Amino acid sequence: MLGKSLESFGAVKRDERHMKTLLRRVSTGLYFRGPDQWTSNPAEAHNFKLIDRALEFIERWDLHDMELAFVFDDPDEVTSVPIDKMELRYSQG
Repeated sequence: MLGKSLESFGAVKRDERHMKTLLRRVSTGLYFRGPDQWTSNPAEAHNFKLIDRALEFIERWDLHDMELAFVFDDPDEVTSVPIDKMELRYSQG
C-alpha cells in the first residue's frame, strides 16, 4: 500500500491537467476574449493562466459583474467562482 503512487489512487499531477483561467461576465455568460471582444466559447477566451493575473486585470480596468471561470481538459466543463469568494477580507479591529 505504501509503495503505490498517488496516480494509482486517481490523483493527477499538477502538470497533467492544463487549467485555463478565464473571466466571464455574469449577466451575459460571455467570456473575455480581448479588448471589446467577448465570446460564448471558452476555447476562444483569453487565458490569464494565473488567478492573480485575472484578478489584477479586473481591478485595473474596474470591471464589474465578473466571475472567474476555470477550464481543464474538457472545454464543455467550466467551473466558475464568484470574485467575492476569491478576495480575502480582513476586518480591522
